[in-house]
Amino acid sequence: MKLKGSIVIAFSGRKYLMVRHRDRAWEFPGGRSEGRETPAETARREFAEETGLVGTRWNNHGIAELENGCLALFSCNVSGRPVPASEEIAEAGYFTAPPINLSFSRPEYFSLLQMAGHRSKKKTDYDVASRDFDNLRGRTVTNRIWTDSITRLGHIERKSKVLDIGCGTGRHTLGLRDECGAEICGLDYSGGMLSQANSKFRGCWLRADAVCLPVASRTFDRALLILVLQHVDDEPKAIAEAHRILKPGGRLLLATVSHSRIRHHVTRLFPGLARIDLDRFMAVPELKWHLENQGFRRISSKIMRTPKRTEAVEDLLERFRRRYISTLALVPEKDFGKNLALFERRLRKVYGGEVETDVEITFVSAYKP
Repeated sequence: MKLKGSIVIAFSGRKYLMVRHRDRAWEFPGGRSEGRETPAETARREFAEETGLVGTRWNNHGIAELENGCLALFSCNVSGRPVPASEEIAEAGYFTAPPINLSFSRPEYFSLLQMAGHRSKKKTDYDVASRDFDNLRGRTVTNRIWTDSITRLGHIERKSKVLDIGCGTGRHTLGLRDECGAEICGLDYSGGMLSQANSKFRGCWLRADAVCLPVASRTFDRALLILVLQHVDDEPKAIAEAHRILKPGGRLLLATVSHSRIRHHVTRLFPGLARIDLDRFMAVPELKWHLENQGFRRISSKIMRTPKRTEAVEDLLERFRRRYISTLALVPEKDFGKNLALFERRLRKVYGGEVETDVEITFVSAYKP
């Protein structure tokens, strides 16, 4: 088997390094061998030239058979700001999701990551979660705050044609329809969630994946991705699809949870929960980078906070026991009981008998020229 060269996936936590050549799109560092170099020697040399960094804890993952040839695949750990020594490299950066413009196919990209031991996000079974979703989430005052924020920050007007991607049980979809008269369609991957939505109103509901929308290009004035991207492995592809279905002059509104919020929220006291969410939620600066990279402009972010409410520890524990947020459904069943008991001890030590809670969401708005 003739090797075309070597390729390196350099990890910094969950992030990894990618480079953009001046005459090519984004890719992992790597290149062809010189002289009598071994594949490992090629990998280390090319990595140093293209990033200006020296990796540690190198691993050999064998041969990757790609469409354009076979490459020796290596991984390493890395830290620090990349400063390419090669004039061939236009820029380098850390990512948790691939830029949309790659020099190889997206399936190959994910295959390489998997070979190097990169884990996919944990997924919530929303067909199961749909059975009690609205009972756990629904509070009239909070729902109204959500609707008002989405209407204002999404610039949604009467008769705006809106696609609510990842609509769930239709809480926000129907709120927008009722409050501002938008012409809105809800789309979700979960049949269970859509069944709940349809039981409230027999409207326009579509079952589909956010990364492959069954919608014609330039169809909608507004697109919503409200707490959706954390469930998607290929976030830039979902952004690309939202960009495609928007008319020129249209707007995309995303809702996410910032890493700062995750680190400081009461859920940080539940063992392993913050780590799960830090892995699932893309950091806001990287999210904005992907939006700009795909041609969105006038990108801005605003924080929505609900009024604080005091809650007895017992009531909060009951909500956790019923897994009121999707992250809790990702805790292994064998660990849930002991982790909940430890969470209770930590809660009482930090807060006593009552906890002050609120909801904090970061909205990111982007305009399609």
